[in-house]
Amino acid sequence: MNTSPKFFRKILAGIFFLVTVCGPAVAAAQDDYVLGPEDEIEIRVWDHDDLTRKLRVGLDGRLSYPFVGELKAQGRTVLELQKELERRLGDGYIVNPHVSVTVTDFKSRKFFVVGNVAKPGAYPLTKNVTVVEAVSLAGGLATGSGGKAAPSGTAIIVRAQPGEKADNPRLPEQARPQDKVVVSLNAALTGDPRHNVEIKNGDTVYVPTLVFYVTGEVKKPGRYPYEEGLTVLQAVTTAEGFTDKAAPRRTHIIREHGRVKEKIAVGLGDPVRPGDTVVVPEAWF
Repeated sequence: MNTSPKFFRKILAGIFFLVTVCGPAVAAAQDDYVLGPEDEIEIRVWDHDDLTRKLRVGLDGRLSYPFVGELKAQGRTVLELQKELERRLGDGYIVNPHVSVTVTDFKSRKFFVVGNVAKPGAYPLTKNVTVVEAVSLAGGLATGSGGKAAPSGTAIIVRAQPGEKADNPRLPEQARPQDKVVVSLNAALTGDPRHNVEIKNGDTVYVPTLVFYVTGEVKKPGRYPYEEGLTVLQAVTTAEGFTDKAAPRRTHIIREHGRVKEKIAVGLGDPVRPGDTVVVPEAWF
């Protein structure tokens, strides 16, 4: 995986663009949401507050509304239902009615975004939602303790089982290998259809948090969340510093390239990449 600072800046710039520019357009796409059983909607009619209703689509796909009676909601988009209500209310009841329909509880068609994103949770599945749009709906990549967005190079889509009612997200470790699709966010941002794949009903989009490791003669060896710009000294400080037995000048990094591990001599000001292991040897006495 490409872990250069330039790569991460490209990722973050792309996500920022989608959140600030494309985000409102994606949110407006609720009009394209296809209603189904148990979805809850709020109907408002301009200048007729007495007709405001919160209704849940029945298991038969229908709902009931004043002056209109029963009508089919299942299989219609929010915009289609809105137009149908305006047509029926305008048929002898209200002159030129203006109706708004908002989904307040998505039950029939949704997906989940979890992991290293700003707003993990469930989101409505409108038409043709892609991985990039899913991440932007979830507020983009999360920020670390320093206020910087944490980089992430991949996303894992966990596909829902056919016929499964997905009430909660399903993490990669809970899924079979054939139900998981690993994509590159960098490639997805360029529009590569092999990576910017379409999200389906019940899917979970998991964005892993990148980490680094510190081992050897430090006070608290372990795994820690990675933030862009991390140096060897900062990594050691995160692990609560050197022990009395440490040999700081012989500190090195183990960096993996697929199945190959590379040992790299470093100074305390050198950069650490995601997945690196910072090793602090014991001093020779």
